[in-house]
Amino acid sequence: MSHLKIIGAVSSVATILLVTPIAFAQEVAAPVPNTGVASTEESVVTTTSSDNKAKMETRREEAKKKIELQREGAKAKLETSREDAKKKIETQREEAKTRMETTREEAKKRMEAQREEVKSKMEAAREEAKDKIEAAREEAKTRMETKREEAKQRLSDIRDKKKQELALKLSDRFEELNKKWTDRFIEQLGHLGNVLLKIQERADIAATNGKDVSAVNTAIQAATTAIVAAQAVVTAQAAKTYTLDASAVGTADATDTTNGQDELMKKLRTAFQELHKTIFNDLKALSDGEMKNARSAVQGALQALSQVPKVDDDNDDTSNQ
Repeated sequence: MSHLKIIGAVSSVATILLVTPIAFAQEVAAPVPNTGVASTEESVVTTTSSDNKAKMETRREEAKKKIELQREGAKAKLETSREDAKKKIETQREEAKTRMETTREEAKKRMEAQREEVKSKMEAAREEAKDKIEAAREEAKTRMETKREEAKQRLSDIRDKKKQELALKLSDRFEELNKKWTDRFIEQLGHLGNVLLKIQERADIAATNGKDVSAVNTAIQAATTAIVAAQAVVTAQAAKTYTLDASAVGTADATDTTNGQDELMKKLRTAFQELHKTIFNDLKALSDGEMKNARSAVQGALQALSQVPKVDDDNDDTSNQ
């Protein structure tokens, strides 16, 4: 009986021991009761992270906007400064242009006054040359009146009236020829003077536009000197006389015969040929000498003008700078 009690006690203890681990295991395996502490912490962390992220985004946007505003402000300032600088440059350019135009107009007025003065002087010199020529011709006319009368007297010995009239006309022809050519030379010199004035005018305009016309002015001065020299020689040529020298023909004896008439005509022919040769050489020397020099000098001035870059361009070289 006692053994049974012992066995029963042992069984009870064993049962307790077996039950206890199971209960412990169940207790361990059982879920932890939700007290609310862990979830609250997670929520707080999540909320804090979202708030920080939102704040960072907000700050980032604010910084971005601030940078954009600064950039726009800097851009606006740059544009304003650029416009101000542009306006300032335009104002300075307009002021410089106005000053330049004023200076150019003043220079043009001065040059026009100088040009008119030169033109007046050239006209006066031309008229003076004509007066000198007329005076020289009148003086020559007085000198050759006696020779002309002697020549007419000698030509009157020609019995053939047609030949006599022809000889008389031929005798006066040389004087007319000299007058014709000296007048033509004076006209040509006047034309050259007008061309020179036009060259001077173009050179003056080019000078006001900043062009270097020193070579042109030198050539113009040389041409002016050449024209004046030619005028002097033409005046001297106009003073020359080309009248038949009766003494070269011989006396009036033996002209009443056929042989005498033939001899007279022969001498007259020779005298006229010599006279023609003389005036031809004189006029040719003048044409190929001083007149040619004057023409070449004016041509040289025109050539010098053509060497000026954009000589007819009315814009100043510095206007585009």
